[in-house]
Amino acid sequence: MPVPDLPLAIIICFILTPLFAQPQEPLVRVPVRLVIAPTSVTDQHGKFINGLTLPDFTLFDNDVPQQIHEDADFLPISLAVAIETNLTVEGILPRIRELGPLLGTLVVGDGGECSIMTFDKHINVVQNFTSDLGRLTQALQHIEFNYASSHLIDATLQAIHLLKQRPAERRRILLLISETRDRGSESKLRDAVAEAELNNILIYSLNVSRAHAAGKIFLPSNGGPSIDVKALIQEIYGGIKTLVIENPLSVLTRYTGGRQYPFLKLHSLEDAVTRIGEEIHGQYLLSYSPSNLGEGGYHKIRVDLNKTGLTVRSRPGYWSMDEPATN
Repeated sequence: MPVPDLPLAIIICFILTPLFAQPQEPLVRVPVRLVIAPTSVTDQHGKFINGLTLPDFTLFDNDVPQQIHEDADFLPISLAVAIETNLTVEGILPRIRELGPLLGTLVVGDGGECSIMTFDKHINVVQNFTSDLGRLTQALQHIEFNYASSHLIDATLQAIHLLKQRPAERRRILLLISETRDRGSESKLRDAVAEAELNNILIYSLNVSRAHAAGKIFLPSNGGPSIDVKALIQEIYGGIKTLVIENPLSVLTRYTGGRQYPFLKLHSLEDAVTRIGEEIHGQYLLSYSPSNLGEGGYHKIRVDLNKTGLTVRSRPGYWSMDEPATN
């Protein structure tokens, strides 16, 4: 049977296609290459110490000293505020509506910006990123409280999604004003932890549940109860199906290097926002490319200072995606 004449282009295509075909590669998880460790230094009275230089710090990754750098340039802040608005915390509404002017403490400086979202069983962006404090104040005045759910993890992921779209040269910070528990989220805490880590997002929280829990267990103002961050992160990344995290807010704040603040008294909101602002603007942005990325799993970060009488605080560690999560 004669072979029909084919156009030259089709013949060439048949010949070259096998040469360019590539075998399908398995999905490879890219390990962390640049780790940012926002580091705060305080004296015995809790005052933030400025004026230190890079030689004053030594950073260890899994007890291995690293070559570190400090970003000394001013980096404008992108702040996302996510406010729980279910009916169980409706009592804080008057305080929330006064938050607008206080946000200037966090977004002060050239190029600072803030967005506001609310969440219960729905998540709503009530104000996109803006540097106009008048718009922020107006948005807060129109917040309403509904329903009984609290999709904390879903809201955290949505806020991270907004933040990671901001330019890379900005500092990305999330402030959660919420109860400590999640009620109803479809997303997993692991996803929120991983996204915050990969996008270098620092998470702070103001725990409002204390305003309705007088006489029960209170978290101290130094950031909450002691938790074994390494053990929790190993379990979270390990995908343990039976794992239940009672306080996801504590995991999100501690693991990213942020803090939890209590809502115990009339001026707690003002005090917390002011304190967060002082810490953010007083941090040393230490960064490094780990020399020991071959060690998969959890990497503990420790920052030492060559001066006595001062307290150093930084993010506790990160998860290297080189290997599957194993203990």
